[in-house]
Amino acid sequence: MLFRNGTSPVSFTLYPMVHVGDEHFYRETYGEAFSHDVVLVEGVRSAVGRNLTRSYRWINFEKLGLVRQPKTPPQEEVSARIVNADLSTEEFHREWRKVSPLLRFAFLFAAPLYGIYRRLFSSRSSIARKMCLEDLQSSDEILHWSPTFEPVHQSVIHARDKRLIECIAAELDGDSEKRVAVVYGARHMRAVLRDLAKRGFRCSDASWRTIISA
Repeated sequence: MLFRNGTSPVSFTLYPMVHVGDEHFYRETYGEAFSHDVVLVEGVRSAVGRNLTRSYRWINFEKLGLVRQPKTPPQEEVSARIVNADLSTEEFHREWRKVSPLLRFAFLFAAPLYGIYRRLFSSRSSIARKMCLEDLQSSDEILHWSPTFEPVHQSVIHARDKRLIECIAAELDGDSEKRVAVVYGARHMRAVLRDLAKRGFRCSDASWRTIISA
């Protein structure tokens, strides 16, 4: 999705990311995204994060013909300026410590258990079904909201949204023309869309990409 503002020399192209997909999806998306002038990427280095990602890292990728989302390419391999628009390790841990010890303990075991379950029972279609995400919260998301899990959402979603928005604002400083790609988790794009709309940016072009083919 390409966003422009008639008064700004900066344009933003959003590339909502998922953790699992077909290899050609990532190859095409990364090839296009990293041909921009600037790329805002995600990435928190944390043992907590590595444990949480076991929920999908343990999927049997070879059996399903899928791959994990590739790492950000090294700066020297691309012409774009790469910006890590995410929390530092300490910032993330500071947010994570706000989650109750009981809930943190539960996630410590739940993530790998879910990873084992997905390794044994996941199919391409079951993974694809859970990737649907609209700009606005669905009725299920609203009805299943719980204050118990809000500190988790704050550390994993909202705090990182805030940092991403700060990095977007930083790219708007100055009057130089540039194309900015945002390669970030799909769930974080809701905050990006709201922020760009407030700044007067509108979608001027969009295209579909198949993440997991039938």
